[in-house]
Amino acid sequence: ERKLTAFIWFHHKLIVIPQKFYFTHFLLLQNRMFLLSSWAPLVHLDPIPTWLLKFCIDELLPVITEMVNLSIRGELVPVNWKCALVKPLFKKVDLESVLNNFRSVRNLSFISKFAEKLVFQQLLLHCSENALLPSNQSAYRKHHFTKTCLLKVQNHILLSMDWQEVSLLVLLDLSAAFDTIDHKLLLN
Repeated sequence: ERKLTAFIWFHHKLIVIPQKFYFTHFLLLQNRMFLLSSWAPLVHLDPIPTWLLKFCIDELLPVITEMVNLSIRGELVPVNWKCALVKPLFKKVDLESVLNNFRSVRNLSFISKFAEKLVFQQLLLHCSENALLPSNQSAYRKHHFTKTCLLKVQNHILLSMDWQEVSLLVLLDLSAAFDTIDHKLLLN
């Protein structure tokens, strides 16, 4: 088990969480709405199917809430929440069956994803309220989409053209960023 640290890596930027930030305890009602709105496919790491968990929510929610709160209070993530099933998927349909042409998809247990979403929600709220996110940050924020980002870039280029300035746009394709993974080490 590993202690949670007082910083997060968010959109290629290290954000130090001020000492005044504390996770608040999750409430049953908040968790109920969040859990019911969550969709997750069945993962073989889950002790019961997601549909059954949602069906028995009134009985299981106090236990789940306490598990998440204990994890936050103790600053520990249980080992079984860190386990994942790794599935290799083709990067593109028409590639040959060679290890480098696969990407790994990790499926975590439902409770692990649920706890992660609850923690993420509080961190994002804190970062938004304290203006810790860059103004151009488009990922992981409501009402900030890829289209919004592209429109903003296009607008900057058009404005530069109006002002008769030179514009240079450099695009970086990171689709092959994980090709450097040692697949033998990953399989072991």
